[in-house]
Amino acid sequence: MEPARLGPYSIGARLGRGGMGAVYEAVDAVTGTTVAVKVLAAHLADDQGLKARFRAEIDTLKDLRHPGIVQLLAFGEEGDQPYFAMELVRGKTIEQTLRTGRRFTWQETVAVALSVTRALKVAHDHGVVHRDLKPSNILLTDDVPIGEGVKLADFGIAKLFGGVAHTAHGNIVGTAEYMAPEQAAGRGVDHRADLYALGLVMYAMLAGWPPFRGGQVTEVIEKQRHTPAPRVAAAVPSVPPELDTLIDRLLHKDPAARPGSALALARLLTAIGTLVPATDESDPAGDKLVIADLAPQPAQPAPPGRTEDFTTVFGAGPAPAAAGEKPTGPQPPPGAEPTRPDASPRMASGRGSGHAQTAGMDSDRTDLPPEESGSTTRVDTAVRRRHTTMAELDQADRDRRSRDDARATWLRSAMAVAIAVTVLGGGWMLLRPPTADALYARIKAVTNDDNGDLRDAAEPIHRFLRDHADDPRAGEVAGFERTIALDRLQRRARRKVRTDRPLSPIERDYRAAMAREPESPSDCIDALEALLALHPKPQVSPPDPRPEGDHPEDDASLWIDLVHRQIARLTPLAIDERQEDEHRIRLVLTKSEALLAAALAAPADRDTALAERRRLLASVVETYASRPHAKVLVDEVTALLAAPDGAILPSPSPGADPR
Repeated sequence: MEPARLGPYSIGARLGRGGMGAVYEAVDAVTGTTVAVKVLAAHLADDQGLKARFRAEIDTLKDLRHPGIVQLLAFGEEGDQPYFAMELVRGKTIEQTLRTGRRFTWQETVAVALSVTRALKVAHDHGVVHRDLKPSNILLTDDVPIGEGVKLADFGIAKLFGGVAHTAHGNIVGTAEYMAPEQAAGRGVDHRADLYALGLVMYAMLAGWPPFRGGQVTEVIEKQRHTPAPRVAAAVPSVPPELDTLIDRLLHKDPAARPGSALALARLLTAIGTLVPATDESDPAGDKLVIADLAPQPAQPAPPGRTEDFTTVFGAGPAPAAAGEKPTGPQPPPGAEPTRPDASPRMASGRGSGHAQTAGMDSDRTDLPPEESGSTTRVDTAVRRRHTTMAELDQADRDRRSRDDARATWLRSAMAVAIAVTVLGGGWMLLRPPTADALYARIKAVTNDDNGDLRDAAEPIHRFLRDHADDPRAGEVAGFERTIALDRLQRRARRKVRTDRPLSPIERDYRAAMAREPESPSDCIDALEALLALHPKPQVSPPDPRPEGDHPEDDASLWIDLVHRQIARLTPLAIDERQEDEHRIRLVLTKSEALLAAALAAPADRDTALAERRRLLASVVETYASRPHAKVLVDEVTALLAAPDGAILPSPSPGADPR
């Protein structure tokens, strides 16, 4: 039973029907506008999967605003029957045009494909893959040149990027003759699947039939996945090589080999339409895209006895040929598999169908018998009505933006007030002198941190000594300040002396003493201790409130404290140095005794052993004579060198065995 009214729409003639429902011409009782209303069949209202798919198409169309896409006007639900209203397009689909035997010129094909590509770019930019692009979903508006009134319809199985393939009971949803290989394999697809399908549509527009056909759906899918596409120039020799190459690239099995995006494809199509010379001799320019006039084809009369309604939402199309009647339209080449141009194998919801979608509707026929279909229809006397127009959604969106702008303005004002209060309060806190306890807590937080840097506490240390000099903790804090000053002085002493800055005597002596550290820490300590003898430590004056950063780095007492710090640091190194030097000298003495024993045991090698012994002892004197800590051992070695060899070893008697 056909509905008489849905929401504000008075339902008129049925324009098309399919397994999921039908499309009706309707009049909006409020505005008087004629629209096309798509309705989910009443007996499918309980099928949650189909209902979700129907609503998914509505959600997809909400965001797709483009002249090349059939526009959604409103949607709603009457009882349990969902519906949505679209703009009514007067014209024919590419499939209906092909059924009349009409083929498209290559210029027309480029113009139509360019319009479809622009519509696809909008969909792809919104993350939507059409997934069912085919001739029956591309509409050519009446009374406009080919390429200017192109409308893309039926986003019923569209999917967002990154989604998995639509499946139902293990079957793939889509039209097999216009399905990308990755979609036929049940894998996830992206926008390049639509570009592949557009290549198939362009092939069909030029040749009159798609490149892959067969008697069974599985046969067509197998060809889509594994059989290389034939070149369209083999069927239509007049196709320019550039267009033939582009279509072949679109039909590549590997998505990476196709154009990267709809925008890239649009640029290639524009280049072909602009740069390929026109073949129409009537065009004197010969350098622009030629749009041949599509003369209206006479409708084929329906055979007697055929009363089935084949009217679509886009215009009246010819009915299929009756049994025994010679079919009209382009025929496949000799030897090819017989396939009707409108037989687009399709699988959905586990029900195979050999019919293409018509009027933007899913034309899959339900396999439920009429009595069973009717028995599954739910009857509810409490009719629920919901109706929403896109104008209402747009107004709601504008209202939301207005509220958001008002809220943002209020938040900015509140933020400005909060910032002003914070600045004023912070200024008052900054102007109020901190207490001694607060400053001391900040100082101790740094000094108690194992990874803290005392310089981070320089400011509170200075303020504590300036504002709270009488506090019992001032002595401890002054020690921290002196430590900071010592650290700064030590860093200054490590830097190279500027030639334009004169040095004080104590700084000159300090630098000279520290220059000995790389050679001998012990000698460096000796030089530093000599410096202490030459420069007695002056009396340390109590801390005074000097300006922050003005530290008495030239104060001699600071240099003396720095010398003591360096002596404390170098003392362990000097002890290690003395022990190592003593150990090396004693090893040389032990070896010299071994050489002396060898000279006594082997008189024949006496001279060689004694010479080696003297060389070793001399090296000790040469190396350690300048190191005061080794003086005792160096004197012992010097005494050994001073003794003559004759006093050490007796001369062998005449005639004695040299061994």
